[in-house]
Amino acid sequence: MIREILNKDFILKSTSTLQKSGKKLINNVDTSDVETSKEIREFLDKNEIELNELIEADEQIQKALEREESRENNKKTVLEPEEIREKDKADKVNYLPHDPILSLIQSGLQEYCQEKQADRIKGKTSQAQKLADNEFIPVTYIRLDNELKNFLIGESDQRLIGKYEYDLRWANCLIAAGIRTFWHRRHPFNTKPATPYKIGNNARVILLSDWGSGLPRAQKLSEVAIREKLDDPDATNRDKHVIHLGDVYYSGWAKEYEQNFLPYWAVKEGEEDKFSSWSLNANHDMYSGGKGYFETLLDDKRFKHQEKSSFFSLENDKWLLLGLDTGYDDNLIVEEHSLYGTQDEWVYKRLSEAKDKTGILLSHHQPFTAFPDIPHSVLGIKPGQKLLDKLKKPLRENLVEAWFWGHEHRCTFYEEQENIKFPRCIGHGGIPFYTSKGFFPAGVLDEYREGFDDLLEKWNFFGFVVLDFDDDKITVRYINERGHEHKTEFINAKSKV
Repeated sequence: MIREILNKDFILKSTSTLQKSGKKLINNVDTSDVETSKEIREFLDKNEIELNELIEADEQIQKALEREESRENNKKTVLEPEEIREKDKADKVNYLPHDPILSLIQSGLQEYCQEKQADRIKGKTSQAQKLADNEFIPVTYIRLDNELKNFLIGESDQRLIGKYEYDLRWANCLIAAGIRTFWHRRHPFNTKPATPYKIGNNARVILLSDWGSGLPRAQKLSEVAIREKLDDPDATNRDKHVIHLGDVYYSGWAKEYEQNFLPYWAVKEGEEDKFSSWSLNANHDMYSGGKGYFETLLDDKRFKHQEKSSFFSLENDKWLLLGLDTGYDDNLIVEEHSLYGTQDEWVYKRLSEAKDKTGILLSHHQPFTAFPDIPHSVLGIKPGQKLLDKLKKPLRENLVEAWFWGHEHRCTFYEEQENIKFPRCIGHGGIPFYTSKGFFPAGVLDEYREGFDDLLEKWNFFGFVVLDFDDDKITVRYINERGHEHKTEFINAKSKV
């Protein structure tokens, strides 16, 4: 990730520059100037972009800006001034919009900078130096030089515009292709769940979420802290499994899996028969139509046990873990997620038929939250309510003992709700934020708020969870990026009648 592309103001100003570039491209394609038309047409043909797709992209970008403006206005009407200041401050360093079009713009700008303006990217270091130093880097050391930055936000010397403008049209084409896939060519949903996967009665399952940022601290979390738990000499008798609860940034392009996820995954190539790997689908994975998730990630041999399915189960004699796809949705611009297809029926069938096993759910999205981005008074529905409605039968029948989810970049321990004894948000795997202050909201038992200081701010520690199964008991350990275990709890299997 590049520092400026995580800054909201930079993205909105760069989007304006992209709009101007896109309109010039559209006009040139339609011009009577034969030579100009030929040059642009060759460029479009190479990228397989049609004129109507450029026009649609321009329209969708404008709608995305209008949605963002509406969110900003809602924020001003429902939040307290201090809350607004905190969100505005965060948007300068870790802006990850909920709008898929703006996320696609982030992906397009990142690739434009990497492919067309690589000499304008500053702060690169060797891998060894990066691993040694990255615990002191809150977000990223990579940034743009001033000349390129000023061009993208529309503050460049007019004499320099031509130097960058033509290549920016390449970014317009790239973003148009992403929007085309998102709207019209998304990957089909695999309606068949993966074959139930047997784990040992003393297995070790490692959970992490929202990890696919590729940031230095996220890399180290996986390659050092999680890897230590896979190589643990005191756990050689345990079979081991690693599950990601979703989100590869910015919008799940194949290249983002190749750059941000696969090289740093704790299970290395060739170890697919030693450790099993799993990953859930999520909203950022679907912002590019899910192609990167289904065709790149799930095509990797390490994820072979998923059988190209986005929902799956792991089980032993006492426990049944169900991984759910909450990212796939017919409503493409969605603020509230649910379960696609007949996953709800599959969940109920598996849990109700497993009379001798205790159920645990895994998902990217939350069934409820104490920290809504958009208050339900504005959204019209409580966050997570659609998901709860889909799963009301197994929840009402007390078939779910624990539920682990991500999406919100926090580590939050909720009170028992909806008959879930252990509701846990563990979305703190790879996205930096300023640590929270003040009292816990209603419904929250505890929240991990330790971090490290960087001059004026205190940043969160990333983290993950280790579940050690011992027949009818699970020891759950919450561990931060530096290997420190900050909380332990125990989940006991329910007594079966």
